[in-house]
Amino acid sequence: MSTSSTGWVTEYYAAWDRADADQIMQWFTDDIVLEDVPTGHIATGVAQARAFVEHAIAMTPGTTYEIVHSAVTDDAFATEWIMRPAGLRGSSVGTIRDGRITSNRDYWNAASVR
Repeated sequence: MSTSSTGWVTEYYAAWDRADADQIMQWFTDDIVLEDVPTGHIATGVAQARAFVEHAIAMTPGTTYEIVHSAVTDDAFATEWIMRPAGLRGSSVGTIRDGRITSNRDYWNAASVR
């Protein structure tokens, strides 16, 4: 898994598109922190992150992500996305270490759903 370009973002969201919790989890470090900012939910560590991922997949069956734009540096990323078919617009911002995600904060606006 390389973070040298935005290509890894496509691979990461493809795992979400497939609802593949095992593949998603491979992108995270052991000390991962996931935060869903609008709901205030925070998952820290692998066990909580897996529960978060599995819950998200169960709550949004058939969801795919359209990547609008991504910016990646050696240690950080930001991605704007649209969750389909709902049309929910949002973004993910986080940090990277050794090619894996160490933190991810999701920002979204339910008012964008038509």
